[in-house]
Amino acid sequence: MKIEEYVSKLIEHLGFEGEIEIKIEEGEKRVQVCIQTDEKDTALLIGNRGETLEAIELLCKLSFKDEYPDKLIVLDINQYKVRQEDRLKEKAYDLAQRVLETGRPSEFRYLNSYERHLVHELIAENPEFKDLYSHSEDRDLGRVLIVELKNA
Repeated sequence: MKIEEYVSKLIEHLGFEGEIEIKIEEGEKRVQVCIQTDEKDTALLIGNRGETLEAIELLCKLSFKDEYPDKLIVLDINQYKVRQEDRLKEKAYDLAQRVLETGRPSEFRYLNSYERHLVHELIAENPEFKDLYSHSEDRDLGRVLIVELKNA
């Protein structure tokens, strides 16, 4: 079964009756599953704070891990994640600038593993932040991403 068919059937089993269009964009590091639907139906598929979207994405990752062993499978609905990623990158950029200015470490809380990955990537790949590094730690309330100076 192809990933498009799998996602379509999964959404159908959720009781979703609206029209959807699914496009797959396979890159070097990731497989992007883009779902387009009527804006009025978007909230049902995304869920509260993206929980339904994350659950569908997790099922896709588990079901197609053998087919895409070295690629990250990312599911997006009406570019919800693209907008979320842009906001997260903006916050991460501001936080990194603050760490450079103050010299004090800063933390990101309540990020899922993919969001932590994006922030780590932003810090590691941006030449402006060559004096910074990021790492994650387990805390009582979950994983926390910390950005700090390399020589602190």
